[in-house]
Amino acid sequence: MTRDQKIYRLAYWTACVIIAVVLLAAVHKVVNPAEFALAVYRFHLLPGFLVNIVSLYLQWLELVCAVGLLFVPKYRSAILWIVLMLFALFTGGVVINLLRGSVFSCGCFSISPLAYPMSWLSVARNAALLGLTGLALYSSRKIAD
Repeated sequence: MTRDQKIYRLAYWTACVIIAVVLLAAVHKVVNPAEFALAVYRFHLLPGFLVNIVSLYLQWLELVCAVGLLFVPKYRSAILWIVLMLFALFTGGVVINLLRGSVFSCGCFSISPLAYPMSWLSVARNAALLGLTGLALYSSRKIAD
């Protein structure tokens, strides 16, 4: 197997993992938009009038990114940049609330109030997703070169 084939496989498999994670995160938010708006509100990072707007469009942005990564390889690098920024924003929000001492479910993969509350393990998970997305972005750029 050549170096280019290894890079292509790395880009492919990391993109598959990212697609699965983003799709899994988006589906429950699309199905239950009111509960997701409540999860966004619990972070207390946005003014009240932006909570519904952000929660309404954020779930669809995640879904479009997952579908775009799956079906539109031409824009994979651009979509990976968007996903990277989303993961960075989500991680920042979790860190801010952990430093405040807030304990609630972050709404990442379950919007149930009874879901596992966010912790520093959530930050580690998001950091791993950031690294994986960066690796996929690096690999996809290598393929394009």
